[in-house]
Amino acid sequence: MSQTGSLTNWQIFFLMTQTQVGFAILTLPNTLQSTSKGDGWMSVLLAGVALQLFLVIIWLLLRRFPNLNYAEITIFLLGKYVGNFVNMILYLYFIVTASFVLLRFASIIKEHLLTITPYWVIGLLMMLTCTYLAISDIRIIARFFGLISILFLFLFGISFFSFLLPLDLHHILPLGNTGIKDIAIGSKDCLLAILGFEVILFLYPLASKKGTTFLKVITWANVFVTGLTTYFVILCILIFSESVLKQIKYPVIYFLRPLHFQMVDRIDLLFISIWIVPLAASIVIYIYLSSKSLSFFKGKPYKLVLMNSTLIFVLFTIAKKDPDSQELYSNYVEYLSYAVVFAIPCILLLFSYLVKKREKEVSY
Repeated sequence: MSQTGSLTNWQIFFLMTQTQVGFAILTLPNTLQSTSKGDGWMSVLLAGVALQLFLVIIWLLLRRFPNLNYAEITIFLLGKYVGNFVNMILYLYFIVTASFVLLRFASIIKEHLLTITPYWVIGLLMMLTCTYLAISDIRIIARFFGLISILFLFLFGISFFSFLLPLDLHHILPLGNTGIKDIAIGSKDCLLAILGFEVILFLYPLASKKGTTFLKVITWANVFVTGLTTYFVILCILIFSESVLKQIKYPVIYFLRPLHFQMVDRIDLLFISIWIVPLAASIVIYIYLSSKSLSFFKGKPYKLVLMNSTLIFVLFTIAKKDPDSQELYSNYVEYLSYAVVFAIPCILLLFSYLVKKREKEVSY
């Protein structure tokens, strides 16, 4: 990886937020209708609080090993063989997640923009673009992520046109109507929708500011993503009724479709075109992280990136031919995320305390 201290606070912020903001936000208002319904925005806020607790746990683990990334910590604590086995699970998670994001990306583009273009062409073009960037140094990737973050301003600007539509406050009233249990169940779906924060497990050794400063950066990133997700969920709930939301797969896209202006039409297509960039950013970072998970690989890094990209594209083409496998993919991503993002860091932190292993912390 790059030299220690090569990433600024802003670059870490952008790397985390761009990885988290993906396709799941587009479908989240629809998903929440089966659980928390009009209180879906409460589920998002609850998920943000839960995520913050996990960020603190991850930070406690990382600050004990300030010069090691996730894959190196597993080997340091668990030994060569067990550590490499755990790293293979990490590798599998990043590969499967990247192919799943690519699968959803191709579906969105196929349904809304390039209706007669074959899926494999859409997937290949995206993989070629993402691979070119994933081969680069992490600092270059971080600068690119920082540059494209300005697109969030355009997304907000476009979404404001939705206030021209009739909004019904009764869709979210009375507050807490679905009950605490359903709101908590909905928060689980929200937690999976804002995955991507695991990127920080590989960024701590590269941070120019560690310690509590790093925690503040990832906390503000979590606040931003939680706020962005809550905003779009509330917007969709106010615009669509419960029965309509259950039928619309991508509510965040469809709420702009009724708007027509004299010089601009189909604002939803403009919105999708901009949202493509965060989707691509998620794929880029997952390709990069999968390459860093195999610490035993001794060849040139770009060869591993090319191999990973090829594997992701193969899995994408296989899954696209079988609709049933797409649901299976979703389950794999969910179960692997529980292990890689939540369970393993907690176990490693507990184990590091039990065996009293740590590196000397650096003060900033």
